[in-house]
Amino acid sequence: MRGEDLLNKMELVDPSYIEAADAAPVARKKIWTGWRAAVAACLCLILLAGTAMAVSGGRTWLVEVFGGFGSDETGYELSVDMDIIPTSRMSDNLQGVSKEIVRQFETTTLFSSWIPGHWMEKDLSVDEAWEFIGLESLQKPDWDLEVWYNTLNIYGDSSGRIEHILIDTGYQEGDIRLQAWAQIKTENYEGEQHLRSITESGIRFEETFLATPGGNSCQVISSSANERGWLGLTGYLVENRVLYQLHISFQEPDAARAEELLHQWADQF
Repeated sequence: MRGEDLLNKMELVDPSYIEAADAAPVARKKIWTGWRAAVAACLCLILLAGTAMAVSGGRTWLVEVFGGFGSDETGYELSVDMDIIPTSRMSDNLQGVSKEIVRQFETTTLFSSWIPGHWMEKDLSVDEAWEFIGLESLQKPDWDLEVWYNTLNIYGDSSGRIEHILIDTGYQEGDIRLQAWAQIKTENYEGEQHLRSITESGIRFEETFLATPGGNSCQVISSSANERGWLGLTGYLVENRVLYQLHISFQEPDAARAEELLHQWADQF
């Protein structure tokens, strides 16, 4: 699963927020309003085959910040060092998903609007999604926030080999919106991982790091306010071969609480 195919599949998760591919696609301009624009801008994430050299000890690091004055879009690119997790360590539920993905490839016609290779479940609670994967080392955010949505996404090839798993959970507290991701790549995933965040022009980014109680390092990218006044705060870290990230979209009066929530999340690793 590469290139535009994976991009289209990831858009099925929620086209307002997510783009993912094994090769960088051509950016498409969209018009958003309110906090949705802030989430969409900062969470246009792309999984692609990378060329950056990976280093030992799972982590993320900044590759470049692009755009600037006069550009239609600005953003940044991260590289990710994370090991695979064998599907044998996960639940037997994946066997059923594998069969369903094979069926998708067998029944999808040339002119179908559906692109096979993506199994998605929106009706599972956060706890049920974690149990479905069955990976004991998977870390679920432990906080009392209202769940806005939860989606389990599993991707595979025409042979039914599971390549990539994504649990995408949205939370909210007042006007603050949070999006937490847990991403796993299996022994069937090919290529390295990069993350690309694309937003509107004129946004500035700042990189800082948090040390977690478990001795990990959380990379934090903060973004300045867009035209509608929404700011972004995103944390990235790799723990036990899983890539975790939390994006927070907020207005200036909620800045202190947004930073507190990011620290609460990072302190769980």
